[in-house]
Formats: sequence, C-alpha cells, structure tokens
Amino acid sequence: MHSLIAKFAIFFWLLYIAVTAPMFIFIHTHNSAVLNEEERSKIRLVTNTLKPIISTYLSFDQQNLLNETMHTFFQNPSITRISLMDTHKKTLFEQYAPHSKIKGSITLSELLKDPITGELQATLYISYSNTHAQELQNKLFDQLVLISLFALLIFSFTFLYFRKQFFVLSEISDWMGEYIVDQPTKPFQCDNNNKEIRTIISSTYKMLGTIDNYKDQMEEINSKLEQRIETEMEKRRQKEQLLIHQSRLAAMGEMIESIAHQWRQPLNVIGLAMSNMEMKRQLGILNDSEIQNNSDIITTNLTFMSNTIDDFRNFFNLNKEKITFKPTQPINDIFHLLSEQLHYAKITYAIHNECSAEIYGVVNEFKQVILNIINNAKDAIVANSNQNGGRIDVVLRCEANRLIIDISDTGGGVPSDISKRIFEPYFTTKFQKQGTGIGLYMSKVIIEQHFEGNISVSNNVQGAIFTISLSLDRS
Repeated sequence: MHSLIAKFAIFFWLLYIAVTAPMFIFIHTHNSAVLNEEERSKIRLVTNTLKPIISTYLSFDQQNLLNETMHTFFQNPSITRISLMDTHKKTLFEQYAPHSKIKGSITLSELLKDPITGELQATLYISYSNTHAQELQNKLFDQLVLISLFALLIFSFTFLYFRKQFFVLSEISDWMGEYIVDQPTKPFQCDNNNKEIRTIISSTYKMLGTIDNYKDQMEEINSKLEQRIETEMEKRRQKEQLLIHQSRLAAMGEMIESIAHQWRQPLNVIGLAMSNMEMKRQLGILNDSEIQNNSDIITTNLTFMSNTIDDFRNFFNLNKEKITFKPTQPINDIFHLLSEQLHYAKITYAIHNECSAEIYGVVNEFKQVILNIINNAKDAIVANSNQNGGRIDVVLRCEANRLIIDISDTGGGVPSDISKRIFEPYFTTKFQKQGTGIGLYMSKVIIEQHFEGNISVSNNVQGAIFTISLSLDRS
C-alpha cells in the first residue's frame, strides 16, 4: 500500500505537469496569434464599412466630412495611426492617437477606388498595436496559475487526509490475502474509527462468511458439472447424427431421382431393341446378325445401368476414413451422377481447375457437400422462368495456404433476407416435398468441423456464388 500511495502521488504530479505545461505553452504560443487575428478582423470589418464613404468624399472633395470619418477609426483603442495617401504618395490625411506607441505596432493597407469610375484614388494605412491582446493573454495566464495552485492545494489536503485510510486498506488487503478456505481466520485488529473503514471491515467479514457458506454448494455443483456436460455433449452428438441421417436420406432421394433419369434412356433403347427383334421374328426376317447386333445394344445399356448403380453405392458407402485427395475427381463424379438431370434441364457445366493442391478429409462427405450445392443450383435455374436452361461453373483456385472453390450458377441469385438464414437447419424456400432444409446446413457442418474450412454465399450479376474455403494445412 505504501507503494500504491507513492505511485498515486507520482501519477498525480505527472498528470498535473502533463495538463498544465501544455496549457501554458499553448497560451504563450497560440493565444496571442488568435487574439491578434481577432483584432485584425475587427479592424478590417470597420475598414470595409468606411471605405465606400471615404471614396465618396474623395470623389466629391469633401475634406471636412473626410476628416470626421477618418477620426471614426480612433474609436477602436488599438488603432494608433491613420494615414491616407493619393496615387502620387501625397499625404491627404494623417493622424496619431493620443495613446499611440509606434514601437510594436502593425500596419494594414487598403486600396480605395472611385465608386463611379473604378479608378484607384488613394491608399489607406491603418496602424494598430497588440497591447490589448497582450493584456488579455496575461490575465488568462494569471487565472490559469491561480486555478492550478488551487487544484494543487486541494489535492494536498485530500492526499494527507486519505493517507491514513490507505494504510488501513493495506492491512485489510494483507489480512484477506492470508485467508484460506477450510482454515480458521484470525480476527482483524484495527483502531481506526472511520465509519467507512468499519463498513469495509464488516463487509469483508460478511463476504468471507458467504464464501464459507457457498463452498459446499460449489463443490456439489462442480461434482455434477462434468456429468451435465457429458449429457449435453451426448445430446448434441445424437442431434448431429440425426441431422446427418436426415441429410443422407434427402440426398438418397435426390440420387434415386437421378438414377431414374439415368435409366430412362437405356430402358427406352432396350425396349426398342426387343421390339425390333420381336417384329422381325414375326415377319420371319430375324437372323443371327440381327440377334447379335440387338444383343450388343442391350448388353451395352445394361452395363451403363449397372455402372450407375455402382456409382450410387459408392456415394453412400459408410467409409469414414480420412485421406488426402484431389477435389476435382469427386466434383467430376457428382456431375457424372447428375448429368442426365442437367442435360434434361438444358444446363451446361464446366470445371476450371487453377489449383492442383490436395485436401484432407472424407471423400464421400465432400461429395455430399458438392451434391447439395449443385442440386440447389439446378433447382434455382429450373425455377427461374426468365431463361431457358442455364450454366454452372466450378472454379478451384489457391490463396495463401487455402483452397478456394467457387460454385456459381445463372439461377438469379439469393435474396438478401434468405442469404442470412440459408445455412440454418430446416430452413428451405422449396415446397415441403421438394426440400427438407438440412442439406446446406449439413454442408456447413461438414466443411467447418470436418475440413476446418468455411462456406458462404454471395451474388453476382447472373446468380449465386457458393464459396468454399478449405485449409491446406493438415496439422
């Protein structure tokens, strides 16, 4: 506490010097200039008022009226001399004030022109002193000194009065520092009868008593805290697993729809090949060559349908192993799965790979994110009645130690009120049968928690841009 008092005193002196010194310097250096400028402005105001009158009297050779007007200037006590000279430097009027002091005076000059012809008539010289400004400055300086001394005196009395109380507070602080829970506390001894100090001591006893009373409750709370945290974490894991399951079911429904589109054309081709063989058999013109040709067509399309099922099974396998992979292959796989739907909707797509970096994570989770975004882009383009078809572009680029994936579409963009909530769970702008509202939410969870990245949405002129930023640092 002794150190605190010393620091407080030093701080006050430094603050006192830091406040008063700049004030004294400011008054000495700047106040005079301000006052002089104010005096100059007053004189110019009077001069601009009297200039037309003086010019008129000069034009009509009214010497008496001119003299009376020139004496008007001396109503300002700062003006020491007034002089009027014509264009040939001949003195037309010159007068000194009775209190004039040539030393230290400042002279202003003003040109007088004939109000009718505009020709130069004479030059008016006005000399004034800054004695008044200096007096104001000295008075202000004296007042500042008195205020500073008064503030210093008040602080000294206050410091001396509270110095004793600070010592008591120091003893209370040391006494409280020795307090240990579960151990008896020695009573605090003090002969200070100050009411505030006694109140502090009484409050300290109550505080220590409250600490002892709540100690058992805190121990009970601490014992239950871990169990409550574990319970909440388990609830959160269950909720996340439920959302993941719902998201995968929603993705499965979209994939089944995609398979239906993929299979429609092969089934038509197979049906035509079978009808062709049946018709030729009935006509009796079916030969081995025709049978072989149609069999090859059927086999090719069945193989395509089988590969589609394999792609579907690979997308939904339960492999959660994290590996290092290039993101372009999963993106190509998703476009391949959705190719028939995109073709049917007249949507073209392109992948622009400007970064060859690899990322680390679960491949199928990354595919699920891409599938959700591509499906949303497709639905937006189809729903946009202002265009026939559209385009989806995927750009992969490197920035510092991150991989940036921009997925843009021509679907018209996302309204600002929707973009703020688009990643919330169960938020959807589609009909209930068309969307669950968890696809983009799970995409955000996967990118942020499993790939240590972030995902955001913005708009350009043609539509929306979903930006995925992934860290390339595996640590």
